[in-house]
Amino acid sequence: MGRILLDKDDAMMRARRGFSLAEVIVAMTILTTSLLGFAAIAQKFTRANSDVLSRTLGSEIATTRIEQIKAARPYTTLVTTYHNVNESWSGTHAWSGFSRHTLVTRTGPTATADYVTVTVIVSGRALNPVIRRTTSIAAF
Repeated sequence: MGRILLDKDDAMMRARRGFSLAEVIVAMTILTTSLLGFAAIAQKFTRANSDVLSRTLGSEIATTRIEQIKAARPYTTLVTTYHNVNESWSGTHAWSGFSRHTLVTRTGPTATADYVTVTVIVSGRALNPVIRRTTSIAAF
């Protein structure tokens, strides 16, 4: 028996297999664009995490100094001990790349006011703006 031929378009569709070059190019363009988009998002995410880590460490450095000064005795020597002290870290220390500047001023002593104002400024590791922490310590 003979083979029954349908129409010519059906025969061509059965003979066609795979993708055309134009379809492959369109698919590759879509894939490349989406991968580049994901790469840009990953880069922004990594940078944001790095910035947060630097800000967290800088805040820890400032808070550590303030707590150290709060715990210091005697009160009357806080200004002479800690005012205008600069520190920086390098090497393998967790705080490497940071620097800390401490300012301490005393108001008083008067009958109504006797306190010390402590300001700690931490910079480094591309902190922008720098971290600044200020507190007041009353006479004790």
